[in-house]
Parts: sequence; C-alpha cells; structure tokens
Amino acid sequence: MKKKAISSLLAVLCVIFVLAACSNGNSGNASNGSGTPVNSESATVEADHTGEDDAAASNDEEFTIRVGSWFLDDRPYQQAYMKAVEEGYKKLYPNAKIQWDITLGATYFDKLKAQFASDSAPDVTFFQKKDWFKAGNFMDLTNEPIVSRLTDAGKKSPAVLYEGKLFGVPLGSTPAGGVWYNMDLFNELGLKPPTTVQEFMDVCEKLKAAGKTPIALGFKDVWTAQLFMSLWLQSYGFASDTDYGMKMYNGEINFDDPAIQAVFKNFQTMQEKGYFNKNALSIDWPASAQLFASGDAGMIVQGPYMPGTNKDNIQKGGFKPFQLGYFPLMDDKGNTQVPVGTNASLAINAKTKLVPESKALLDVMTSSEVLGSWLAGEGALSYFTDVQVKFDDPVMDTLKQYVDKSSFSNRIEDFIPTSATTAMTDLVTKVISGAPFHPSDLKAVQDAFEKDKATVVLPY
Repeated sequence: MKKKAISSLLAVLCVIFVLAACSNGNSGNASNGSGTPVNSESATVEADHTGEDDAAASNDEEFTIRVGSWFLDDRPYQQAYMKAVEEGYKKLYPNAKIQWDITLGATYFDKLKAQFASDSAPDVTFFQKKDWFKAGNFMDLTNEPIVSRLTDAGKKSPAVLYEGKLFGVPLGSTPAGGVWYNMDLFNELGLKPPTTVQEFMDVCEKLKAAGKTPIALGFKDVWTAQLFMSLWLQSYGFASDTDYGMKMYNGEINFDDPAIQAVFKNFQTMQEKGYFNKNALSIDWPASAQLFASGDAGMIVQGPYMPGTNKDNIQKGGFKPFQLGYFPLMDDKGNTQVPVGTNASLAINAKTKLVPESKALLDVMTSSEVLGSWLAGEGALSYFTDVQVKFDDPVMDTLKQYVDKSSFSNRIEDFIPTSATTAMTDLVTKVISGAPFHPSDLKAVQDAFEKDKATVVLPY
C-alpha cells in the first residue's frame, strides 16, 4: 500500500478512535474483544444474509470443516472471533462443526506443509508468504464474489497475488510495531520517549536504577526475537536507503554490513547491562506481556495489538491501569521506519471436498460483523471496503504519526530466504543468553543466504 493511501486511511481512523473497548476482552455480539458489532455491510454480505433462512433449510447436513491457524490463542478478542465465526456459520449450516486446527508459532507452517504433502490440510487456512501458491496448494479466488469486496490495495496485495491471480484474501494492513512503554511510569521518573539509541540506553539505565526491568522479553517464543531484530534492522537499514533490501538480495550488501553489526552490538550492550529480564529465554510472550502489564517492566517490543492485549492483561491480573505510550526503534542518528504489511491472509485448500462450504466460511470469516472487531484487536486496518475498524486507545494516533513519516513498507525478510532470517534470529537469542557477539558470527547467515537465495519471492 502506498504511503499516501496508508496516511489517508489512518487519518480517517483517527476520527473514530472514540469508540470504547474495541479490544478489551468483552465478548458481546462481535468478533473479538470489543463486543461492538460493525453495522456497515456490502451488497455481497447482505445478499448472503438475505438468503440465510433458505440456506439453513437446505444445508442441514452434518459435516466438519477445518480451519488452520498459528495465532488464534486465548486472548479475549481471538476467542470472541472464533465464537462469532461459529455463530455466523451455523446460520448457514446449522449442523456443521468448525474444527480449529491451531498450532501456535512458526511450527504451524512446517505442519501445514506436511499436511499438504499428505492431502490432509485444513479446508480453510490462515497463511503468510507465497510459497503455497507456486506449489498449487490454494484455490484460485480471482473470479470469486468475495474479491469484489476488497479495496484496490487488497486486490493488489503481494501477500495474495501471484502471476496475476489471487490465491487468497488479505485481512488487515498492519504497522509492524515497536516499543510500547508505561507512560505513567515514565512521567513518574521524569523520562521522555527516546529519539536516538543512546537516549534509549539512558532510559533503560534509569528504569533499572528505579528497580524496574527496562524491557520485558519473552524469547521462548522465538518469533518475538525475530520481531525485535527485524524492527531494529528496519530503521538501521531502510531508513537511510529504501533500496537496502534489494542491495542485500543482489549481493551489494553482505550480512557483516556495519548497520547489521550495530543491531547485534546493541543487543549485547543491553544484555550486559541487565536491561532485560533474566528469564528472557525461558518465558513466552504472554508471560512477558504480563510482566509489562504488572508495572514491573517499563517497556516491551511488540506489534500493534498491544493496546488491547495490555488492557486485557491489566484487567485479568488486577493490576493498576496505566496509559500506554509508543515509539519506534531507531538507528544511531534517530532515523526510524515503521513498515506496514499484511498481518494474515485466508485461503481455501485447492483439494478441499467442501468447496461451496469453504467459500461460505470465507464469507463469514471476513464479514463486517465478524472481522472489524478482530482487526481492531490486531491493531490493523481493513482490506475490505465494507469492514470498518475502530480503535479506542489514543496511543494508536501516536503510531499513526510514525507510520506517516515512514516511506517504505517492505522488511528485510522480504529480500532474504527464511533460513537466513532464522540464522539471524538464532544469533539474537545466543547474544541474549550471554554469548559475546563477533562479526564472524554473521558468516552463518551469509552462508544460509547464498545457499537458499533461489527460494526468495521478491515483493513486486
């Protein structure tokens, strides 16, 4: 999505941020934590609903339809989304059962690959990346009615477009995230959001001196380490050179580049100075979010779903509420980049035996009543013309301001093979464990890149 389009969409959202509790964990009738249904419907959705009684009368057979996912966990807005999908689908197929095949984390994709190889994959699945298109795993949706509901950006999203055809539908356009901080604690200690790496280190030192954990990490969930690393690399690399990714792909920049080394040196400095929780590698991300919500940690690096997640955690834990603040990770000079990408997409198994049933489920999962509140919980904008997203936390306006300043939405992972990303993430966890960083450690990343470069599907 172009910057101007993103800015316009986000500016509109600023006007409607006043809706309360968009992701606070209340169930209600909507799809996630807000409990607030979005009333606008497209002609397509209305047509589906107009025929609900007839569909219920003729589609009374019993069957089980499977949905695959790697992220639908026990957060209230996620649970509410699944419940809303089930309720909406029962209006069409009263005796149908939705089986949620959920494997949290990156291992889901390995499992899904094996399922496709054995013809046992779910009928409908959430996905990321394009590997599945080339393998012919997903149904071509180019001429399906659901596509008419997509925005122009949604129809052109590189997340679902392959060789001129749409093999899925993107759900939300999501800012990558950054550093979320306890604004009340910052005010109490006289701290301001840092604008340079040195200021960031200074803030960490003052939080530590006050008896707080500066940054809560939950690196048992390895994707959180990748997120932290990627966000920092974004500002060090792309903020000053939007061609940074292509230069890496073309071999003009190697992985021992000073910008990449700087990120790992920063991790080492923070680890040595005790700016992370000591159990950073043994707790998962929900536990780190609890540490932050309790007020024992001053900051956490996460995605745009943190406002709703933090509110839920404060309520569940009985912690003292506080206002959330946000700033992006920066380079030594204070340059920042906050990319915007597709958080997740939906596709239909090309070999499913439940073709009309799967298409109907896709309609329900992306309907205005179901999807809008879930996207609010994710901190995402909609790719559907008839789905509105409403935020209630003013911190999202701060995030918008940084997105407006950013000029590039691709991330380093878009230009390097998965094996190279994995090698870099492994190095982050190694440094957090206390091992000193040496530039020679990046040779393993370079080797992985050169070995698997051919697997990269470049962004258009």
